[in-house]
Amino acid sequence: MARHPSPKKKARRLPASAQISIFDQIPENLTEAQQETLQGFLNLRTTNTKWRGQDIVPPDTFLATVIDRFHHGCDVPLEIPAFTALHGLAAWLLDQNIQISVAGSMVRPDLWTTVLAESGASKTYATRVLQNIMALRRFPEVTTAAQFVADLREHNHAAWFQDEWGQLIKRINNQTYADEIRDYLLRLYDNQSISRRTKTQTLEGKDPALVILGTTVTDTFLQNVTLESMLDGFMQRFQYVIAERRPEPPMPLYTMDDAPTSRALTEAWERVRTTTLHPLYTASPEAIEVYCTQFRRLFRDHATVPSSFFRRILWRSFKYALVYHVLLHKETPEIDAGDLGWAIRVAELHLQDARNLLDRYNMSDLEKVVCKAEALARRLGHAPSPRELIAGVRDIKNAPMARFVQDLMRPQEPQRDAHESSRPMAA
Repeated sequence: MARHPSPKKKARRLPASAQISIFDQIPENLTEAQQETLQGFLNLRTTNTKWRGQDIVPPDTFLATVIDRFHHGCDVPLEIPAFTALHGLAAWLLDQNIQISVAGSMVRPDLWTTVLAESGASKTYATRVLQNIMALRRFPEVTTAAQFVADLREHNHAAWFQDEWGQLIKRINNQTYADEIRDYLLRLYDNQSISRRTKTQTLEGKDPALVILGTTVTDTFLQNVTLESMLDGFMQRFQYVIAERRPEPPMPLYTMDDAPTSRALTEAWERVRTTTLHPLYTASPEAIEVYCTQFRRLFRDHATVPSSFFRRILWRSFKYALVYHVLLHKETPEIDAGDLGWAIRVAELHLQDARNLLDRYNMSDLEKVVCKAEALARRLGHAPSPRELIAGVRDIKNAPMARFVQDLMRPQEPQRDAHESSRPMAA
């Protein structure tokens, strides 16, 4: 007699409260040697307490004044004002229709960057302060595809500073009505004409170019933008900067709007504005040689970054080189090796953060908890106690879990001189 297979029983899912967590096995089931091994794996990350952005700041420049004033006047992560200033200067040059010739190719200073920071990092504060000083022509925040084309026709070659960037990217990737914006942005990146027919007229943006600086909360970005999206051609058009919270205690009062600070920033910006500009700049043979040499070095050092990411990041060095040329008050129409030296430093920072961001998509739950605990330690200025870990990190539920995370955290290192900086690679 034929036997009939019995129906498979549906697997019963444990309620959330009963599911097993890695922390349920800690510390009873891990020996001291096993804990040391796990800590070693988690500590395979770069460590440096000096603000890494100091290496992209030439002394006695508008950018140096911005960093100095933001360092002493507020506790905003310094990457935010640094890249707001660099992108603001790029937008000012773009608005004057300035281009660069690189081995026969024409390039505009239309930088596209996403800045990621923790919630509460005052991301829009730096934009407001520097907008008051630089008085840039601004592109409106995007609502619909039709409005985007209309705004582009009216505000072409402007600065698009967009908050909540991660949510906008999610809408562009997932919602049908916003899908057209994605196509428009791809055309914008290539400076191709954009047109849209309405019931009453045809809207067209000719020779389109924008400087884009999108700011977003890191966790929100990781939730809204998938790894698959990060690896497609659209998201690779952007450079990435991860702005970590500063290690010193929070400031009780910001003073960026006081008269001495406003005067110092205004005077530094006016020195940039009075620099002689040229409609066309040319990359010198020496600058191109620096680019090729550093391209090979960085490709070897950052082999884990997808090659398409890598090439786009490095190519933008010429756009940054123009920004640094003017930032350094140089009045010749030739981009030299020194300008490329500073620009390559920025490219290396973008490469580090692109790799860091991609790594976070593959990070284990335990490593995410340890990273959050280390961020809490930097915010507090000392190694947190178990009670502080439980209060400050949502995923740490009890004292044994907190003590285990303490064992895995990297020790807090004393701060080095924030003004240490090596010379540019090319002077």
